[in-house]
Amino acid sequence: DEHITPTINIWHDENELVHWMPVDGSFGEEGANGLWKVPTAPSILQSISDFSGDVILHCILESGCKPTGEGLDASMLFDPVLMERTTVVGIEPIVFPDEESGVVSEENGKAVLDLIHIVEAAMNSSCEERNSNKLLIITPDRPCYDAAFLHPSQSIKRSSDMQQKQILTEMVTRNGANGSFTEDVAIPCASLRTADGTPVNPTGAGNAYSAAFVTCRAHGDTVLDAAALATAVGAVVCEYDHLPPWSWEVLERIAEAACEVKQRVRGNIIACKL
Repeated sequence: DEHITPTINIWHDENELVHWMPVDGSFGEEGANGLWKVPTAPSILQSISDFSGDVILHCILESGCKPTGEGLDASMLFDPVLMERTTVVGIEPIVFPDEESGVVSEENGKAVLDLIHIVEAAMNSSCEERNSNKLLIITPDRPCYDAAFLHPSQSIKRSSDMQQKQILTEMVTRNGANGSFTEDVAIPCASLRTADGTPVNPTGAGNAYSAAFVTCRAHGDTVLDAAALATAVGAVVCEYDHLPPWSWEVLERIAEAACEVKQRVRGNIIACKL
């Protein structure tokens, strides 16, 4: 009954529609907690045993003071063998804001930051053993960012000691309908090609954005190029009832949306200079 978190079979039918089904009781009697029953590092290592290249690991992690699954979904990040194989780690921390205020508590924000520091330490240990450098990319949503990284007592800025370590930490914040932003640039949303210009179903758009951004950065794209393509991927996800089909039409749509986003960013930069 051991499985990677979460475990689903996903496929496209003859009409290029996406279907999925859970595997190994991922959504069984234990509910959400059943998704994080065991450490996943051995399963991941087995799946990449025949692959000799660099490994990119992107994780959607339940975070905060009392995360669903008791934080076991992060256990793979503390496996030294897996960390040795991994060159880029992406963390998408999931912490839910108060339903009325829409604000994530300071306590939950601190727990998110603590988790990131622990991951950094684990990655740094593997760097020292192999004398290599690694990239950690954090992709919170805006409420999580505000709680974890804006409070005066909480920061990911390194001390002089940490700057000597071999982990480069980057962050891009997902800001819903307002796009996203990094420390240096705001990334606008792409226009949606729907009947009324609004999302058909935004479920999964933020997850898609994070995974796309991490993958692009891992392959050497600039922050702007990575954010533009990630924004395009998220926008296209919003244009479908379910996951978009894997087709040339969708890939071309993503490329067009990415070009639109980059043009808008460059236009904003020029306007600011004027």
